Amino acid sequence: MEPAQPKRNSHLVEYLIWGALAATIVGIAVAFLWTRFGERLQKPLVLAGNVPQFTLTNQLGQPLTLTNLLGHVWIADVIFTRCPMSCERMTQRMRALQDHFGERSAVKFVSITADPVNDAPEVLRKYADRHGADPSRWWFLTGTKMNVYELAVDGLKFIVRDKTEEKLTPDDLFLHSTQFVLVDKQGRIRGYYEGTEENERKQLAIAVKKLQRER
Repeated sequence: MEPAQPKRNSHLVEYLIWGALAATIVGIAVAFLWTRFGERLQKPLVLAGNVPQFTLTNQLGQPLTLTNLLGHVWIADVIFTRCPMSCERMTQRMRALQDHFGERSAVKFVSITADPVNDAPEVLRKYADRHGADPSRWWFLTGTKMNVYELAVDGLKFIVRDKTEEKLTPDDLFLHSTQFVLVDKQGRIRGYYEGTEENERKQLAIAVKKLQRER
């Protein structure tokens, strides 16, 4: 019986190799299914209107229009550089989204100032640089107050209100939305997500990936 021992050992090694291979295949399949189906939206995407044509100026002093954004999924918010609290959190969340999608992604990011009188392009550029914004993908927009508010309030349906007479601190200048708006490749508003909440940021990232697959 002793001569059969090497054959049994050979079979054991073979079983171990095939078992490890099967476990690897199962692991890959589970990872694929989780990536494809595990990330689910907690609320469906909507059609909440079309973004109107606009022309504003970015932090580099360059004009930006709706035409520049067509064909891209993009995310927008309203901030201002003198904002002491919520704008910092929102800009940090937007930076996290920028980093999440990576520099090769076609996703664009738009931050509109609620304070165009103070936030000239050079002011926005310093703010953008401080937060690590990629100027080829993330634009901070300013212009005349009328044009800025036409996009932010009338177009994207953000709340922006001057608090000059009721401010609690010198920098408490505006009441404004703390949401991100998601816009598809055709310039249609597809959803709103709370910009200061981490779970909402994750849901927004899932929604962006879904819109990127749309034609």
